[in-house]
Amino acid sequence: MIVDAAILAAGFGTRMRSPIPKMATPILGEPLLRYPFDAVCQMTSPVRSIFVVAGRDPIESTLPEGVLWVHQHLMDGTLGALEAVLHSRTYQEGGATHLLVLNGDAPLVDGILLGGFMDAVKNDPDSFWFVSTVLTDPGRYGRVIRDGKSNVTAVREWVDLDEDGRLIAEVNAGIYCIPRDFLERTVSRVTPHPGKNERFLTSLFALSTEEGLPIRAYHAGPESVLGVNTQEELAVAAGILKSRINARWMERGVTFWDPDSTYIGPGVIVGSGTILYPGVILEGETTLAESCRVGMGSHLRNVRMGAGVHIRDYCVISDAVIEEAAVVGPFAHLRPGSYLEQGSHVGNFVETKQVRLGQGAKANHLSYLGDATVGERTNIGAGTITCNYDGGEKHRTRIGKDVFVGSDTQIVAPVEIGDGAVIAAGTTVTMNVPSGAMAISRPVQQNFVEKGNAYRSRIRDRVLEKKMEKERS
Repeated sequence: MIVDAAILAAGFGTRMRSPIPKMATPILGEPLLRYPFDAVCQMTSPVRSIFVVAGRDPIESTLPEGVLWVHQHLMDGTLGALEAVLHSRTYQEGGATHLLVLNGDAPLVDGILLGGFMDAVKNDPDSFWFVSTVLTDPGRYGRVIRDGKSNVTAVREWVDLDEDGRLIAEVNAGIYCIPRDFLERTVSRVTPHPGKNERFLTSLFALSTEEGLPIRAYHAGPESVLGVNTQEELAVAAGILKSRINARWMERGVTFWDPDSTYIGPGVIVGSGTILYPGVILEGETTLAESCRVGMGSHLRNVRMGAGVHIRDYCVISDAVIEEAAVVGPFAHLRPGSYLEQGSHVGNFVETKQVRLGQGAKANHLSYLGDATVGERTNIGAGTITCNYDGGEKHRTRIGKDVFVGSDTQIVAPVEIGDGAVIAAGTTVTMNVPSGAMAISRPVQQNFVEKGNAYRSRIRDRVLEKKMEKERS
């Protein structure tokens, strides 16, 4: 048995009421379409090819390379989407015997469910298989129709159900595995629904019964097959996913101060012994090693962290690497390209971008470091700025080891500061500083005692005048 997969993602998503394409709508930091795609990829028995059917929305960027995109030019329903796959050259030239079909708006489908489903199909490959579930409130899902012997005879769309039919609790989950030869014989025979002017994939059930092809239902839990058609359903699915993911990491030794307010994306890895404080968001391909701490309200995306890293409260970090035992924050912003070596510190209200901070280096207060390399054990004083942009191009600053940079320093790139140099507070560095040298550019200080006394007298007189005016009024 050789299986191809088709993910149907061409719908308009009008009930989402959003300018964002439905399949690109983020859920825990990843596009909605990414979840069923990942589920197919995680199956124990891999499929030969994965086809994704797109409509008019530009959704190709939501999935990685290797996906076979098929476009449904005539938006005539789910069967039209499936027919677009059957007519594609790649599918026709392939040797698949079965087609696994699922919807792109089903983020709760996972590889375990699909794997179990496909194992059942392998035991009876000459049948029309689909996934069903029982819902307490089946809503507008298509209902599974059975005969007196509990054999499935049809799946009927909600619009075609009478009052008794809508009481049926068993519903179609929108996951199928269909023999290729049956598809190729029957797809062209389905006509549009008279009320909806669409061709429904579920019309194939009646043709299966007509041809004597057995229909088999694989039962799944109700949460596994929840579809997303509205913003409310998106929020419900996100809550279920969040609970699943958080429970999995708690089982692996991760401590959550408040699981309800902590959001972890499906591609994130968290090491045991890590503590996550309330309001933490971890997205993308973020990886945390063992025994890290991530403070309240911190938001990380595509971050790789070594063991023992401490992220203090309210930090925003993206596309960065933080080595072992480094400390960040609170209120720090590490932008793409930031690399913090072992034991380095980035503190309060410090922003970095395209920066490599050497082992044990520190930038603890109110600084901006952009396009810079900072050597080991160097200390960056409060208010330091690397002036990396000249209005047309970016330039790089190179600071050596054991350098002391005083407060309120501007380093105008391109410039190099040698090992062991000292930059006096208030200096504007516009040329290279040799190793071991001190750079200072501020004017020589002068003290004027009489002017100081006169200034204080004026201030006292002004205060007294205001006080008297207030008393008179």
